[in-house]
Amino acid sequence: MPPAIDLASRFARLRQSVAASAAQVRRNMAASVAATRRQIDKTGLFPDLKGEAGHALRLSVREDGSLTKSYMLMSALSAGIATLGLLQSSTAVVIGAMLISPMMGPIAAMGFAFASLDGHRIRDSIKVVAIGAAIGILTGIVLTRLSPIHNATPEIIARTEPTLLDLAIAIFSGVAGAYATVRQKGATAIGVAIATALMPPLATVGYGLGVLNAAFALGAFLLFLTNLAAIAFSFALVARLSGAARPLAHVEITPRYVAAGVLAFLLLATPLALTLYRVTQEAGAQSTVRQMLIDDLKLKPANIAQLQVKWPLRGSPSIDAVVVSPGYNDDAERRIAARLEQQWGIRPELNLQQVVAADIKSQTQAIVDAAVQRSANGIIGDVPPLVAIRDALGLPVQALWVNRGERIVQIVPFPAEGWALADYYAVEQSAASKGGSWQVRVIPPVRSRLVVPMAVKEGVPGRNEALDLALWAIPRWGVQGITIAGFSNGNASDEDKAAGLALARFVQSELGKLGVRAAAATGENPPEGLRADGAGGVEITIVRPPPRAPDPPPPATP
Repeated sequence: MPPAIDLASRFARLRQSVAASAAQVRRNMAASVAATRRQIDKTGLFPDLKGEAGHALRLSVREDGSLTKSYMLMSALSAGIATLGLLQSSTAVVIGAMLISPMMGPIAAMGFAFASLDGHRIRDSIKVVAIGAAIGILTGIVLTRLSPIHNATPEIIARTEPTLLDLAIAIFSGVAGAYATVRQKGATAIGVAIATALMPPLATVGYGLGVLNAAFALGAFLLFLTNLAAIAFSFALVARLSGAARPLAHVEITPRYVAAGVLAFLLLATPLALTLYRVTQEAGAQSTVRQMLIDDLKLKPANIAQLQVKWPLRGSPSIDAVVVSPGYNDDAERRIAARLEQQWGIRPELNLQQVVAADIKSQTQAIVDAAVQRSANGIIGDVPPLVAIRDALGLPVQALWVNRGERIVQIVPFPAEGWALADYYAVEQSAASKGGSWQVRVIPPVRSRLVVPMAVKEGVPGRNEALDLALWAIPRWGVQGITIAGFSNGNASDEDKAAGLALARFVQSELGKLGVRAAAATGENPPEGLRADGAGGVEITIVRPPPRAPDPPPPATP
């Protein structure tokens, strides 16, 4: 029994020691804040928020940040307008959606709760923000699935990963929103800026999930969490400095609410810290690349028309640069990539475009053209993984071009001996698996004609693998007015000819769905493969014989 009594007394003394330490920490914090407040009061920036004024403001903020039916409805409407604006790449529509966003209320409540070290209020405000975010994401998913437009627009791509500018916008928006709240002026207008930093990323998360693009969804969600943390902490800072938060002397520090506050802080601070690390790393890398381009290519800083460095938290850096120089250096890309690998310890993916302009006037025009191109496309830094795509293709390529607007990489390989359409389709699937969010289209070598065996079940023609391959290749060849000849049992009888014509018309209909005009007819001479009894199918003439001038008449005899 004495050991148990001794243990209980030790535990009691430990609790008393912790309570005394907590009280001392509270007194020190209160004294430090009070000293800072006295200095801030001398500036006249904030009203007197001591006593009842501060209490009334906290009640007002808490009420504005509560969960209501109107909050949920306005979240859905705002997310809906933002999603449609993103799909149309309309900045005006996206900004207009922010006018009805209700996100400022719960964020202000969250910031005030952090400033007051109130774990209970932190939990409640996070719940309200989470419900609004879930509504925004679900609205984005539904509208994306219903919309005929699924292209990744510049407005969407711009919100798939946080940048230093995004962080600056969120911090300044949070400070402005908090200041407007404590001054009780202009809160509605500031709410638009806050919603601009939060609702479009949520709509982009919905878009990414709607088109099954995990990279877009995760990047946009990281941007949302980063902006949310920056805004909430800015609110907390202003609320504490202005005296609007609950006095620390009145804060009840209990293990339960302290744990809740610490957990909430870590949930918000972790993405913010990761983003700050990444953007700092990218900024340093961009400075290194810029200086290396200047030194290696003997350029002036103004001759670097475009430079963008992306360095994900898990992955290798990618660099997209456009430089204007008086001459072309064919070894520059390899040399600079090797130097960067030596310095960073990891090989970057470098895409260096050199625009040759000999005189000052031409250089100036080239720089302006590059800037205009970037402004018009908005997605110059969104580079497809061309190296990985070509490695997966495994064929020599005679032409390759990128459609940035629709995010499509089109490839024309050299004809390969012994390759059938099925082989080109297989390598397209292999290359597409390396394209990420980019589509890959292989345009196979053109065939002058295709023989497609087909079957008729219960009098109805059906599709098979051979026809699917023909329907895959023909639209990519860009031909119109092709001829389809149908055969059945060698077209030996009128009944067979009618069945062959039905096959040709079926293929004609399938091609019409793909926008290809074709003429259906009954074939005269069955090609090899359609001559056996019971065989049926079509012969598709892709390349017509060239028109020839009629033979000149024989010379007249005298």
